[in-house]
Amino acid sequence: MTFTQRLKHCLTGVTVTMLLAVSCSANCQTTLPLASDLALDAIESGRTGAPLIVMFSLPGCPHCEVVRRSHLLPLLRDQTALPRPIVRQIDITSALSLRDFDGSKITHAEFAARQKIKLAPVVMFFGRSGEMLAKPLVGSMIPDFYGAYLDAALTEARTKLVP
Repeated sequence: MTFTQRLKHCLTGVTVTMLLAVSCSANCQTTLPLASDLALDAIESGRTGAPLIVMFSLPGCPHCEVVRRSHLLPLLRDQTALPRPIVRQIDITSALSLRDFDGSKITHAEFAARQKIKLAPVVMFFGRSGEMLAKPLVGSMIPDFYGAYLDAALTEARTKLVP
């Protein structure tokens, strides 16, 4: 293979890699949607029969990142999970505005305090009226079993949403 052929081959590989990276940045979600209107999310939960999953997190929290990337983001991407759950994130230290289930305007930190959240990560499952549908998942637990705990809680939440 000549130098020109090797260079062309190398550039083709680089081009494919760059295209994949651009494609992923446009289509691959790497963060969870921040909660902004839980009342609207609860209405959607009631309409679709999908539980509202809320992850309470802290910026820079490595355990939060594991739960987010290894469990909740794949759940959001799963096209076969029907009804697809609604997943939102609350930063327990943030002054970001949020509409609570009752329609009141509060901050992420105030909502976390109302839920008695003091550490992160915590994953909670809510229904159409803001009611708790399953026991919260507190901490990152035993990593090898977290997926099973999440599946069990999600199944319980879905069961309680069925009319």
